[in-house]
Amino acid sequence: MHPLTDPVAAWADWITVLADAEDASGKLLRRIDRHGNLGPRLGADAVNVIIRALAIRAAVPSAETFTAHSLRAGGATVAYAAGVPVSVIAKHGRWAPASPVVLRYIRAVDRWRDNAMRNVGL
Repeated sequence: MHPLTDPVAAWADWITVLADAEDASGKLLRRIDRHGNLGPRLGADAVNVIIRALAIRAAVPSAETFTAHSLRAGGATVAYAAGVPVSVIAKHGRWAPASPVVLRYIRAVDRWRDNAMRNVGL
């Protein structure tokens, strides 16, 4: 696991930041000003605004349409493309084990490679 993307390490670091700030509010998503000071929790649409702004800065195609929901679909898609079983993706994403809903989150990355008729000899 890469240290910059390790969610367990990130969580542990964030808990340390909150403890150092003596903040026991339990709010996970918080504002941080340019001086590193913690602010109040983020509002309802703040995460979507942040995700969209970062996608635009990264010049991601159709960035203006990105939301936090895009991350959920992207995670499911990348996991599926890497060969992770749908049942494991469902558990990780907190979908019911046999829920067909998880399948709506998995996007076709390569429509030719993922074509159901590709290897049937037609």
